[in-house]
Amino acid sequence: MARKVVRETLSALMLPEATVDDAVTMVSELAANAFTHALGGRAFGSMPAAGLPEVQIYGRAMGTEIVVRVFDSASWCGKAPSVAGLRPPVEAEGGRGLELVNALAVERGGRWGACRSRSRLGPPPVSGKVVYFALPASMPWRPPQRDCHEAARELRRLLGARGIGPLHLSEGWRMAVLSVRAEITVWARDDALFVTLPEAGAACHPVCDVTEVTERIVRCNEDLNARVRPGV
Repeated sequence: MARKVVRETLSALMLPEATVDDAVTMVSELAANAFTHALGGRAFGSMPAAGLPEVQIYGRAMGTEIVVRVFDSASWCGKAPSVAGLRPPVEAEGGRGLELVNALAVERGGRWGACRSRSRLGPPPVSGKVVYFALPASMPWRPPQRDCHEAARELRRLLGARGIGPLHLSEGWRMAVLSVRAEITVWARDDALFVTLPEAGAACHPVCDVTEVTERIVRCNEDLNARVRPGV
């Protein structure tokens, strides 16, 4: 299913066939890991949707990059590993799928990694992790025409659907401010979203990158929660 969704979506976006083939190979490895390690290879036809593996695809940076993410709800203890920490040692008998993901990402000039996240299917949203890759792309991108108020409301809706809140939105003339928690604030203007996150500082995103901003905030929120829950 993951292979089918990625191939159909990226082909519809008219990405080069070689890029589509590599993306299908990469998501196949990530989905297989989620099925094997998160679900233990169990069938999940009768299981509730919340917490099941998920595949998410979206464009960012005005359509110059395509992101593919595979979520699972397996527990994750300790600090989020770096890409180097995800790669297996030379003598390891397993983990070669991630070596393939790394090789294809490097060859395509892309990136990959892992982070904490929350499920999108549900309810209720559950915590887990995402392994993702992002590849350069040139898509016939027509971002939705949103003013700052529409973008801030959409961001509030997406974060609320992930169980993050309470959220406080203030709207003014050609400006909106969304307070997520003490450490996370978003300022929206007609051409950009300015996001303040702890450690990362302030970052600017095009106003059409609401999905990317949502995922960055969800990741940060989960990391902050992990700090106050020992052993998470």
